[in-house]
Parts: sequence; C-alpha cells; structure tokens
Amino acid sequence: MRLECYSTWLVLPWFQHDSCRTSGESDMTMTGTQFVHTISERGIADQWQRLGWVLAYDGAISTHLVRAVQEAHTSGSVDARDAARRLFDEKLDNLAEARVFIAAKLVEYDHTGRWHQLDRVVRTADVDEVITELRPHFGLHPFPIVLESMRFNFHYIQEHGFRAFYTMTDDYLARVVTLTEEGRAAFEASDDGDAFPPFWLFKLDLNSIEVPTHCDVCRVVITYAERALDASA
Repeated sequence: MRLECYSTWLVLPWFQHDSCRTSGESDMTMTGTQFVHTISERGIADQWQRLGWVLAYDGAISTHLVRAVQEAHTSGSVDARDAARRLFDEKLDNLAEARVFIAAKLVEYDHTGRWHQLDRVVRTADVDEVITELRPHFGLHPFPIVLESMRFNFHYIQEHGFRAFYTMTDDYLARVVTLTEEGRAAFEASDDGDAFPPFWLFKLDLNSIEVPTHCDVCRVVITYAERALDASA
C-alpha cells in the first residue's frame, strides 16, 4: 500500500493541512492558535451554538427555580407555588428541545456520513496543545472546569466518536429530566414548614448548574471539527 506524506497550507491562513494519506485518507490538523483565530473570526458553528444556548439556559432556569421554591417556602402563597410550577415546566420543555435537536442531528449526520468525517478530523487534534492555547482565555480559576470539560470531550470523542458522544449526552439529559420530574413531585408533596433547602432541591440545583459545563462546552469540540473539515473541502 502506497503512503503519501505532505504538508501544505490551504487558502485559509489559519488552517494547516498536514497529511499522510493511505488510500486517499487525509490527516487534518488545526492548532490551538488557529482554532482561537477561527472562533474569533467566524464564531461557533450556528447550529451547535443554538444547542449550547439551550443547555446553558438549563442552569439559569435552575437558579430562578431555587428562588421560586424559596419564595413558596417562605410565603406559602399560591402565587409563589404556581411560579415554581411554571419554572419546572420551562425546565422540562427546555431539556426536551435539546433532546429533540440531538435526535434530529443523529439522523441527519447518519444519513450524510458527517459523523465519520468529523471523527477523522478530531482524532488528529493535539488536545494538550489546544487546551494550552485556550487556557489564557478560559483558565481564570485554579481548577478550570470549562477547560477540563473540553479535555474530557476531546478524549471521549477521539476514543468513541462524535455519534457515541451525543448518544451519551442524550442519555445524560434523560437523567436530568428524571431528576427534574422527581424534584417536581417532591415539591408538590412538600410541607412548607420543612427546613430549607430540602435535599431534593439542593440535588436538583447542583446537578442542573453542571449541565452547561458539559453540554454548553461540547459546542467547542464539534466546532473544531466542523471548521477544520469545511476548510479542507
């Protein structure tokens, strides 16, 4: 089998195509510097940006929900309890929107073969180099959760592929849905005289604010692959 190795710069200056090809397969790489540049110039891929916003909103809803439940606990008013119920509904609707998007994207990318193409791109990424380049922008805390989430996502996808990653993400969101439904049932059964916060709310809140650190951050890795793949076309 003939192996061709070459390095060439494509028209877009931020993308380098270094390739060793076996039977037409190419090795596409994007450095961390190039990735930061393309995000600065072109932003996050629109469809994945929308998914990220939906899942970032889950954490925001949780914050408002805690306040609403606290108000209902403190005042015991019907209006306050109704406000909390509306936020439970909003949270469940928001999670459903994200899961519908993922389900549709699984079908679409299965049909087009896009998952396989994206997998080939991300497997060439130097994850440590990309994270190092992103650290000045996202490493404010001694334990930078966003960067560590990115690192996990890169490695998971390199090992299992994008499709498996989004299937895992949907399973995770299904567990968040179950937790939210259990929280609502506990709220409906709660005694306003109980200590605050009840453990079910503490559990729901912390799990919900974690959602954006996984599912909003996941737009980074797929944008890396989408941009690199489009630039190599």
